[in-house]
Amino acid sequence: MRRINLIPLVLLFIMAFANARPEVFSLQVSSEQQGQFVQEKHLKVLSQPFVTKGNYHYQQKLGLVWHTQQPIESEIKITTEGVSERQPDGHFKTLTSNSQFSELLLALFSGEQGSLRQQFEIEQQENELTLIPKAKQITRVIVKITLLLEASKIQQIVLYEPEGNYTNIFLTEMNSTTSQD
Repeated sequence: MRRINLIPLVLLFIMAFANARPEVFSLQVSSEQQGQFVQEKHLKVLSQPFVTKGNYHYQQKLGLVWHTQQPIESEIKITTEGVSERQPDGHFKTLTSNSQFSELLLALFSGEQGSLRQQFEIEQQENELTLIPKAKQITRVIVKITLLLEASKIQQIVLYEPEGNYTNIFLTEMNSTTSQD
């Protein structure tokens, strides 16, 4: 179950490409983003995908909150200190304090292109970006990420796992605030 919870976090950092132009791969740095998601987790052992729905909110200074509302409510927070999950008492419990992993996710989500190019091989096609992780630590969980764009905004994220499982994340009602560096 913990792996299913961490996969959405990896997906969220991909939001960094919300303002990407596939022909030039230019990114605007995003200081804040929010919207809704529908996530379909396709496991080889299940005939139907496991579907979750909820919303997300990213703020450059505070990190990323991924709030799953259906079918089970959970809230995960990613900051430079690590990944934590909200407990029934309202406090957050640390799932991982790997700041390198968290900083990578936050860099991806914010659109920091230099960091993205260091961490991924990037292939471009019309309305599609494919990210192939360079780090073995990441390829143990995700072997490839595909971003499907419309009007330079991400509409769908597909995460491919080593075992053949994959996750589709559909993003809607996305609002963002961009800043120029």
